[in-house]
Amino acid sequence: MSEFFLELFSEEIPAGLQKNLREKIFEDFKNLFDEKSIKSKKSFCLSSPNRVVIVFEGLDKQIQIKPEEIRGPKTSAPDQAIEGFLRSNKIKKKDLYKKKHKKTNFIFIKQNQEY
Repeated sequence: MSEFFLELFSEEIPAGLQKNLREKIFEDFKNLFDEKSIKSKKSFCLSSPNRVVIVFEGLDKQIQIKPEEIRGPKTSAPDQAIEGFLRSNKIKKKDLYKKKHKKTNFIFIKQNQEY
């Protein structure tokens, strides 16, 4: 298991702002980890007048990256639109597939997110 530890140093943070800052940063990291499907067994945050600490314990050593599905133009779109979609995503025509979305057929691709 791995651990994520982030310690931020700053000028003195007023006591009234410490809790809000700590909770906001912690919540942002939790949302990011949830969005990227990164699970942890334990997480917490701490703060002092000059520091904010965020800790996520029990992370998997390898993270599964799910491919992202990107919707392109309608299947009935002109060839120029499809070619533009291919160029903008740097893919080949063989990587396209058709799928129905809200009663209309669209062109889709699955693309792995890069980290």
